[in-house]
Amino acid sequence: MRLQLGDFLNDICEGERIFIEYESTSHPELFLDGLVKWSNEEGIPLLIVDMLDTFHLFVQQLRFLGYGTHHLENLCVIKGGGKVELGEVIGRVRIMEEFYVQLKEYNDAVRLFFEKVKSDKAVIVFLGTEKFMYSFQESSYRVEEYFDKVVRRPLFKGNMIFVFALKGLMSAQVKALWYESSTRVLEINGRGDRFFIKKAPKLDHLGGVIEL
Repeated sequence: MRLQLGDFLNDICEGERIFIEYESTSHPELFLDGLVKWSNEEGIPLLIVDMLDTFHLFVQQLRFLGYGTHHLENLCVIKGGGKVELGEVIGRVRIMEEFYVQLKEYNDAVRLFFEKVKSDKAVIVFLGTEKFMYSFQESSYRVEEYFDKVVRRPLFKGNMIFVFALKGLMSAQVKALWYESSTRVLEINGRGDRFFIKKAPKLDHLGGVIEL
């Protein structure tokens, strides 16, 4: 099955988590660009959770490819570490060992976001989470603790969550847990214009291709 990006996104229900894995030579920023344009067209607010300046890298790559980025530069952003501020930073999450502190700071920032956009649903995009997890992914206990306390915990109703992650920075355990915790899994091809569906709630979508 071949799907256009808009058709794929329109099929996603509130409460789903979509995990997108990519390689260092591919172009996941093309999917992000299409996702932001779709959310604007649908009137759904979009929030970026930017770990360690990954959002900046995505935007820089789009500029290098000749894409306009104005629609990305005004997005609401929660910063987790890093030094480059891009978009409207509405909150910060400290990168630290105590996950409950990080979760509280994230919850506080997301509440501010929903108050600002005056909407009961949103698209939330996580960029660079694998960089944060890299520091403790050799500890099976810490990885399980992170998924139990942060990832699997229901945070806010009405969200569609997209998690972008670089393959080379994930351990086998981390990758397996993301697969398990997501309703859909996509894998990008080298050029970045096609995404292969590895997991989906609909059987006829499995093995399908999303074309940008």
